[in-house]
Amino acid sequence: MFKVGDVVVYPIQGVARITAIRIEKIGGADQLCYILETEIKTPRRPVIKLPVDKVEANGVRHIIDASEYPKVIEILRNRGGRTTSQTWNRRHREYQEKMRSGSIFQAAEVFRDLSILKQSKDLSHGERRLFDQAKNLLIKELSIAKKTDEGEIERTINKIFNPGNQQPPPDNLEK
Repeated sequence: MFKVGDVVVYPIQGVARITAIRIEKIGGADQLCYILETEIKTPRRPVIKLPVDKVEANGVRHIIDASEYPKVIEILRNRGGRTTSQTWNRRHREYQEKMRSGSIFQAAEVFRDLSILKQSKDLSHGERRLFDQAKNLLIKELSIAKKTDEGEIERTINKIFNPGNQQPPPDNLEK
């Protein structure tokens, strides 16, 4: 399914690069594994050993195609129908499930909903963590898909949520 050098999305962990495919001893048994190096900027990037036969169950997927970018932007812009009447822990569970799905579209919904909520009240610690995870995933994945700078994607997202500036992103990002 994947090859060395592929950039993939691992739900919750975020964007990672496959650096090797090799046999690893896991739980006392030899298993063929993808070795993933996350894109988290730390002195030593976390390495994940993912058995090949667990890829689907873990929701690991390829980066979206650039043609999917407008759909993500539309989700971020769509303000209809979301209420904040749920308790924080119910919202948190719902958002965790969406992030675990691995779908960039569901991550966009989480980021959008928490951005809107953040404008009217403080986010809980867990919500803030999910907000940051969703934002980081969106920025990293969209910049790779669009082959553009992360800063450009972040500016585009920030424009969407700046209440005084609801202008569309620059034309070169919509294509």
